[in-house]
Amino acid sequence: MGFSSGSISFRRFAVVGKAPKSPDQDLLDKLAEHALRPQEFGVPEEIEYGWSGGRHVFDGQFSLEHNVFADALHFALRIDTNKVPGDVKKAWQIMEEEAVAQNNPSGFISKNQKKDVKETVRKKVEEDMRSGKFRRSKLLPILWDLTTQTLFCSAGGAAFEKLAEIFQRSFGLDLEPISSGSQAVRILAPAARKRDYEDLKPTRFVQGPEGEGQAPDYPWVAKGGEAKDFLGNEFLLWLWHEADARSGSIKTEAGEITAFIDRALDLDCAYGQTGKDTLRGDGPSRMPEARDALRSGKLPRKAGLLLDANGQQFALTLAGDSMAVGGAKLPDVEEAESPRVLFEERIALLRDLCQAIDGLYEVFLKSRTTSGWESQTGTIRRWILKPDKAAAA
Repeated sequence: MGFSSGSISFRRFAVVGKAPKSPDQDLLDKLAEHALRPQEFGVPEEIEYGWSGGRHVFDGQFSLEHNVFADALHFALRIDTNKVPGDVKKAWQIMEEEAVAQNNPSGFISKNQKKDVKETVRKKVEEDMRSGKFRRSKLLPILWDLTTQTLFCSAGGAAFEKLAEIFQRSFGLDLEPISSGSQAVRILAPAARKRDYEDLKPTRFVQGPEGEGQAPDYPWVAKGGEAKDFLGNEFLLWLWHEADARSGSIKTEAGEITAFIDRALDLDCAYGQTGKDTLRGDGPSRMPEARDALRSGKLPRKAGLLLDANGQQFALTLAGDSMAVGGAKLPDVEEAESPRVLFEERIALLRDLCQAIDGLYEVFLKSRTTSGWESQTGTIRRWILKPDKAAAA
């Protein structure tokens, strides 16, 4: 399960703090110490969570054999929800009240009897909660790459809050989501270019609804935690232009990478005016609706990508602002000697995929933070406005 087979979906989180450089027994012991073991007595909490060995929902075992692969830890976060559905509680309440009312001459239930019924229903809820009848469990697979101090997991929203809390409690380490904005800092800051990052403002690729002077405000970024995440949407547009107008072959620090948009393209209005477009099929970026969406002020939120890096082909969906990866298909591993070797080869391919994405993003940032970006913006604007048949010329 998880990262060991099939397509994978994940976000990346930077592990912050003094972390070990390779897996050891101490890490496994800490996972075991904070594993989720549902209580046998008393009423369980509505939400319970803890670590799992990751092989299945009841796996509470942690070992070098089952959890350590190629300097990475593979495990899971188990989240249990213990909650009787509101409709069920309401049904119990009505049935109990009707049963009591039938024994009253008036046919109605008294206030005191309503209190008794309420207590009866409460006890029934607690009884069913103790029995686990309404327990719902889910696993969030996790891969902790200790060589890069990166955690791979699909957790978002409330699930990420739980992940970050128990990770800090277990290891004394923090997790920071790697979004397009935070990744820009990670790339630019070591090169003493933090000021370049701070000066970045949204690019206007088309005229806004209120005229030339209106800058895009990216409503979805305004609701997030990283003010510069609009860079990821501009990155996807830049990739689109490179693929459509310049054959998609890009030289990066990770080697030459060819990128094409395939299968899916989601766009949203950067001005919050013209709504969303969802395109599916072969070559969605070549559909007339795609260029029309750009002209109306929309930018890519998510795109299906085909990446060819060092002779390996990856298929995935990339969300621009969050840099979340969905449905990533890694190249097949041929002639693996064992399931362990197969998994370790997949981890190496996952690292290659992330290196390719980061390499492309770094090339974009180098262009985005230089004086040449204004000229390139003009080129992209003209490309957007060209008739579809001439756009790739």
